[in-house]
Amino acid sequence: MSEKLTYEREVKSLTESDVDSAISYSRSRAIVGKVAEWRDRKTVGLTVRITSGKAVWYVRRREVTLRLGLLSSSWGFDRRMAGSKLDLETARYIANQIHLAAGRKRNLREFAETLVRLETASEYGNREGHAEIADRFADKNSLWAYRKRVGDTGITWTWKALTQHFLDYQLPKLKGKYRKQYEHYLRLKEFSFINDKLVSQVRLRDLERLRDEIHLNHAFSAVHRAVTQSKKMLSWAWKYKATQSGLDEVQAEWWTRWSFEYKTKKRTHAPTIEEIARTILIAERFRHLADGEHETYPGTIGALWGIALTAQRTGGFLQLRLDRLFDPPTNERKFKGWKIANWTDEEMKGGRDGGRPHSLPLPPEALKILLGYHVESGGKSKWMFTGRDPKKHISQAALNLLMYRLQGRVYDHTVKQKPARKGKPGPKPKPKKERPNLFEIYGIKPWTLHDARRTLTTFLDDQKLGGAASAILGHKMDHDRVDESERMASITEQHYNRSQRIGLKAEAMALWVKTLLAAYEKESRKLDRTSEPRRRAA
Repeated sequence: MSEKLTYEREVKSLTESDVDSAISYSRSRAIVGKVAEWRDRKTVGLTVRITSGKAVWYVRRREVTLRLGLLSSSWGFDRRMAGSKLDLETARYIANQIHLAAGRKRNLREFAETLVRLETASEYGNREGHAEIADRFADKNSLWAYRKRVGDTGITWTWKALTQHFLDYQLPKLKGKYRKQYEHYLRLKEFSFINDKLVSQVRLRDLERLRDEIHLNHAFSAVHRAVTQSKKMLSWAWKYKATQSGLDEVQAEWWTRWSFEYKTKKRTHAPTIEEIARTILIAERFRHLADGEHETYPGTIGALWGIALTAQRTGGFLQLRLDRLFDPPTNERKFKGWKIANWTDEEMKGGRDGGRPHSLPLPPEALKILLGYHVESGGKSKWMFTGRDPKKHISQAALNLLMYRLQGRVYDHTVKQKPARKGKPGPKPKPKKERPNLFEIYGIKPWTLHDARRTLTTFLDDQKLGGAASAILGHKMDHDRVDESERMASITEQHYNRSQRIGLKAEAMALWVKTLLAAYEKESRKLDRTSEPRRRAA
């Protein structure tokens, strides 16, 4: 156990001799095991704190204690005491200014830090009163405070300031749901070592070191995103903010040489319709997948059905609300019981042109299944697919987790996942919990929810309805490829059909849903036959 420290406290009118004595006391054996504090009677809160090897100026106030810096000895510079060094006169001046700033409701930590830096750094000179500058930085509503927060020197930008200014420009141009993710890759913790560097002083070696450090801690895709977005940020500054960023004398975009070897894997797998149906079946029948874990929520099963029935992207599809199910724009008998599901451009994924509103006709057979799971989830939420909290819809993560769980790929947070290294001291990790791979047991090749889009496309191409597949999936369509039957639509329906192609989508959806449900019934009978001998044996 460490020895208990003894405290010495004294109040007196400090002199230069006392400052020298405090420094000498900190270097002597007499201070070992002690802490001494000498408070200045002439200045509110100013205190010298003496410990073994160190004598420091503090300002102690009722609401906060502020460290100013080391005592400056009249003996001259001492390498053992390098850092912010303040003599008695300067320490008193700063303490008095802090007292005045408190009356102005300033951020005292910001004020003290800035004033100490200005008083101890010769580079600032006497261009403007130091207290006035510190006051601006400590005013949370001032431009100076903003500059300090984002790392703006007021002359040219640091990397931190460049990041903030670029995000101020770029984020409003992105959809709301992508902004947080975009910002995340430009604010990874690995950027910390260049955040305070001026942009004009950043070199290729700095960027390559940054790339390599990100690579150590993140996936390949994260490195690619961070590098790509950072290069775009530098190019934006060079083209449009050259003077402010300090890149006005840079003749070429040298950072384009900064690269990371990364290739996206092209997905080609498409599950069979039978495999999709079998996946739904095992998800329905094996809701309890592991002890100590929640059963699969009805809303999650409903969402899996929804993706299978429509082949939509999960991000937009899961935002489906009951009040966004509309009656078809026709009274034809064949559309009895149908509803038109609708998503806004904000909810839909888009490329450079942004998302486009999307409508999809849902046949009554599909609606019956989706609404059935909505009722099983509680039936009170505005969202079609809900989990434990009816105020929120099922997330993409929850749906992906279901697919992983069915394949026995769940991460167990209760045990250490890395294997023990030979000879490593300490307790050994618990064994990982085993989960059955239901995909393997029931003969399903691994597939992702996005892969269902390829299955639907292939199926409709074989039925000579390839154009309908693109319309259902929300792909951008060429006006020259509008179906001849739709060109002949009545004037009242032509605009609706030309923009959303409801008639063509409905024809394809009816065929796809019928085929999937037939496969589901067939696979259900097969599953019942294979399970019967097991039940008898049990």
